[in-house]
Amino acid sequence: MSQGFIIAIDGPVASGKGTIAKALASRLNAFFLTTGMFYRAVTYYCLQHDISIDNSEAVRQILRKIKVRVSGETTILNEEDVTGYLKQSNVDKEVTIVANYSFVRDYLIPMQREIGLKMSQEKIVIAEGRDMVTKVFPNAEVKIYLTADLETRAKRRYLQQSMDTDESLQQVLEETKYRDEKDMFGDLHNLVSEPERYGYNIVDDSNLTEEQTIEKILRVIDEVRGYRNL
Repeated sequence: MSQGFIIAIDGPVASGKGTIAKALASRLNAFFLTTGMFYRAVTYYCLQHDISIDNSEAVRQILRKIKVRVSGETTILNEEDVTGYLKQSNVDKEVTIVANYSFVRDYLIPMQREIGLKMSQEKIVIAEGRDMVTKVFPNAEVKIYLTADLETRAKRRYLQQSMDTDESLQQVLEETKYRDEKDMFGDLHNLVSEPERYGYNIVDDSNLTEEQTIEKILRVIDEVRGYRNL
């Protein structure tokens, strides 16, 4: 595939965005930009420094102390690799609050955009998150909305957290539902509720394997870019 364009992948929590985007980046030898880790890094910083997540002014004040870089599976927070800490349950529970502060998004989105646009001058960039198309890379050439039904996504989250939490599957399902509502209908509307209106190619992976999902996305890329570019 020719170099120099952006594939933006959005979707709700536990839709498989991170796993699929990473595998797709490997398949296409692309630069992988996982923007959710920016918000997890800020959340982790707050927790490590006893900053109350609910205290918006306190969170606002520490932003100037934070610099995040992400590539593939690695997240660097102020020159420290914090990758192994960002999927812990305490971060998972609080990140939605942090990500829904408009000033946090205003601070981090330019970082994300700068990295993505710079790298797209040299190679394919695969950026995944919730608002890649609507806010970060509106001119992305390929726009994917990866989703799955609520029960499937809740089960995925439960299995991911099972070693790090005492929550039941039902509790995780309710949290997932709440997270969806917050992402879609909160003040920031981070995640669109009607993706077809924004030009997304919708891929539902509820009943697909990882390989089947990747192949389906590759077909979308083929249609957008044309086989001559593969």
